[in-house]
Amino acid sequence: MRAYQQKRNGFAMIMAIFFMILIATLLSYMLSTTSETAKRTTNVYLNEQAQLLAKSAVEYAILRVSGQDRSGGTCVNSFNAQYPEGTPMFDINVSIQYIGFGGLSGCNNYIGTIATPESNGTMLIDVYVSDNASLNLSEPISYHRRTLQKL
Repeated sequence: MRAYQQKRNGFAMIMAIFFMILIATLLSYMLSTTSETAKRTTNVYLNEQAQLLAKSAVEYAILRVSGQDRSGGTCVNSFNAQYPEGTPMFDINVSIQYIGFGGLSGCNNYIGTIATPESNGTMLIDVYVSDNASLNLSEPISYHRRTLQKL
């Protein structure tokens, strides 16, 4: 027999096992990083969508108040909406406070203690956008926007 056939050492087997463990570790790290990046991208997208919905809700509140006859004692105090219709992803809650409109009788949210001429006809609009409970997100989305708007 030849010398190399009689003497076999296990160094190649140890190196192969070491490389397999190294590759498995790298693959698990890559998988973890990929899933974290996908989750972060989804959260950024949903947060941006919540901010855009809050802007739209402010514009819609201004439109609703502008079209309302406030002299008759009726006014828009608050309203709720969901987006999109059908299977909602976001709940939108809007509350409106009126400042210096000259004693609105039908408004629950009237601030009459400010007596400057510049403040007459001003609205304080609070918009709360939150994710719908049916989404079951690991990190809930909630966005608040407060706007002072002159009519």
